Order: sequence, then C-alpha cells, then structure tokens
Amino acid sequence: MAMFKPKRYLGDSDTSPTAQEKRIASKLGGKRVGGSGSSMYSKADVRDVTAGCIDFLFECKQTIHASLSIKWSWLQKITEEANAAQCEPAVSIEIKGGSRDSLTDRDWVLIPARIFKKLKDNQSHVED
Repeated sequence: MAMFKPKRYLGDSDTSPTAQEKRIASKLGGKRVGGSGSSMYSKADVRDVTAGCIDFLFECKQTIHASLSIKWSWLQKITEEANAAQCEPAVSIEIKGGSRDSLTDRDWVLIPARIFKKLKDNQSHVED
C-alpha cells in the first residue's frame, strides 16, 4: 500500500517556499521565521535583515509561471506586520517560469520607493 504524501513533500526541495525563505535569509543575513510567520508573535517569512541603518521584515513569494501578479493584500499585510515589528516592509519574489539566462537574477526584492530614497540618501551622505 502506497503512503500518501502531502504536496508540500513532493518535488524538488530547492523549489519549495521554505527553500526560498532559507536562501533569502542566508543571502541577506537575516533569519527565517518558522512556520512562515504563522505565530501570533513572529510574523512574515524572514526577519532581522538590515540594509544601511534600516531593518526589514520580508514576505517571500514565488511562482512556477513566467509572471507573477503583485497583490495589494500582500503589500498591506507585510506593511502592517513590519510596522508592528518596528521595521520596514519588503517582498522577495522568485519567478521560476520562463527561460533562464546568466544575466537575470533569481531573487528580486520589492521595497517602498520612500525606503529606496532613504537608502539612496544615506549612501550619498557616506560618500561625501
């Protein structure tokens, strides 16, 4: 008799949402949140990521298709969670569909324009 395996255990482990969260945490020097933020006290997918003097809280999203629609509800959710954690919101995306090439990065980060400006302004002060 074959044992039933839930979908989350099937397929390539490198393509799972957990693998993406671990990869992002490792690349950016953060920590993966266990249970994908399902705890009442620890939200989002990756925490403790600092760029310049700004702390970020990340939501990780991925698709096997060649495109991904950004949902307003994702942005609202991570913004609320980041505000509660006294951090800034960020969304990491991975699009697995489409053709791969050596020039295009696998992982992308979305941040609010006001935060990008703050990072840019901080960088220009360091260069002066």
